[in-house]
Formats: sequence, C-alpha cells, structure tokens
Amino acid sequence: MKTRKYAHVKDSYNESPPGNNNNYSDERGDDYVLDGTPALMKNFDNVPKPFESGSTPLLELKNIAKEYVDDRGKKIVVLNGINLSINHHEYISIVGPSGGGKSTLLRIIMGLETCTTGEVLLKGEPLKGKVDPHMAMVFQSFGLFPWLTVVENVEFGLESNHIPKDERRKKSLNIIQEVGLEGFENAYPRELSGGMKQRVGIARALVLDPEVLLMDEPFSSLDPLTAEALREEILKVWSNRLTTPDVVIMVSHNVEEAVYLSDRVVVLSHRPASVVKEVHIDIPRPREKRDTSIYDYTDQITTLIA
Repeated sequence: MKTRKYAHVKDSYNESPPGNNNNYSDERGDDYVLDGTPALMKNFDNVPKPFESGSTPLLELKNIAKEYVDDRGKKIVVLNGINLSINHHEYISIVGPSGGGKSTLLRIIMGLETCTTGEVLLKGEPLKGKVDPHMAMVFQSFGLFPWLTVVENVEFGLESNHIPKDERRKKSLNIIQEVGLEGFENAYPRELSGGMKQRVGIARALVLDPEVLLMDEPFSSLDPLTAEALREEILKVWSNRLTTPDVVIMVSHNVEEAVYLSDRVVVLSHRPASVVKEVHIDIPRPREKRDTSIYDYTDQITTLIA
C-alpha cells in the first residue's frame, strides 16, 4: 500500500477558526475556499503513462450484465456484456445516455451491488460481490451522515475497519487539513455549503487510502467555480505517485469535464448498456482548458452518445 503524503494538496486557506454564528457556509463558504485554490498545477511531467499492453491490469470487468425484475414480473436489462480493462495509474471516465446504467456499473465495481452475470477482478482476483477495502467511493449526493460532525463523517470508514480511535482521529484530521477544511472539524453537514460537503465526501474516501477511487458525478451538483477547484484537487492527488489512489474511475454527464480529466473515456450505449467505444485522450498533461483538442474530443464523444 502506498504511503499517504499529499504534497501541496492543501490550499492556502486562512487558518483562523470560523465565527461564532455557527453558519459556516455564510461566514466563509465556497468563496472563502476558492479564494485560495491555485491554478492548474504545472508538475504533471512525472505522471507515468498507463502500463503497456500485456501487463496485468489493476482492474478488469468481464462480461458484466445486470438484470432487474419489476413489480409486474417484467425483466429489465440494464447492463449487457460490459468488458473493460483498467491499467495502473489511469484516470477513466464513463459517459453515456441518462438512465443507461453508468451508476449501476460503478456500484457493481465497488461491491455495493451484484451483477447478474460476469465478474470483477482486482489484480487478477475476483471480488465476488463484496465491498473491497482497496476501493472507496465519492457519491453525487454527498452521502454524509447529518448527525455526525465533519471529522466523525471522515473517520466513519476507519471505524468500520476497526482502526484504533486515536489513530483514526489523527488520520482524519490530517486529511481534513489537506482538502482545505481545517477549522470545520466540528461542523455539521447542515452548516456547510455544497462544495464543502463534497470536500468532506472526498476526504472520507481518501482517508481509506484506496487504490481505486470511484466517483459518481461528483461535481454535477456544484457551482462551476467550486467544481473547477475540486477537479484540480482530485488531479493533484491522483498525479502524485507516492500517494493513493492509483486509479480513478468517474461517471460523468459532462463530456468536456471527462475529456479534460481522463486518459480514457468509455462511452456506453442506451439501455441495455454496452461499450460503444473507448476513446483514448491523447493530450499531454498538464492540460489547458482552452486547448482545441479538448473540444475536438468532446465533439467526437458527444456524437457517439447522441
């Protein structure tokens, strides 16, 4: 397992504690967080390319199919014969029509749902429908426990893994600082803005040191500036070879976002979903958002979805 040492992940935020009115999102909120968010970092040169063909993939999906039976006994096929091989240090995005089974596929990879047929393999070993400790997931709807504070939400997974109390608290406080939420450790979700809630969700996933980070439309409910800042946060963490995660798999409806972030974009068809095409994004890192190549890939992928 790689060590956790997020170099320069923490933004340069004001470290003074929040005010006494307990309404943190009004006091400092996303504007406060974004003021310290740096521009796209320029040290992606050392990011390795995915392993060459022939090496053992980190993650494999083999003939994944998923069927439901509705209340009237009618069979609904959601996924049909999904095959995907993911190498070490890849950023993969999954796009496709709404309601096509993208989130279901992500939940199957995580082990939150079982597939009807097929199997998921991690390092060549089948996962057998169980939640794997080497994976963590960031949910679209934040998925925070409203009765727990920020630090309690972050350390929840560590508690489930029977990590000693002192160790999990120390680890949780460190990652909270790294994602720019220092000073909000004892805040409740109702006191946070949307962007800050998603930072808690990201911290809760990263504190587990996952080899594979799964994200289900993590930026879709955020305002554009907050979403942009969090994209850069994820790229910083993923690009550091000394830290986890090794692989990021993201579901997105934003094709331009997927192109900008990814090494590969997997396009799914309408339900029952199958892989239409895997588009390799051949744009050097660091990438410029206004690069015309991004728009070209975006147009190509959008045409495949339509």
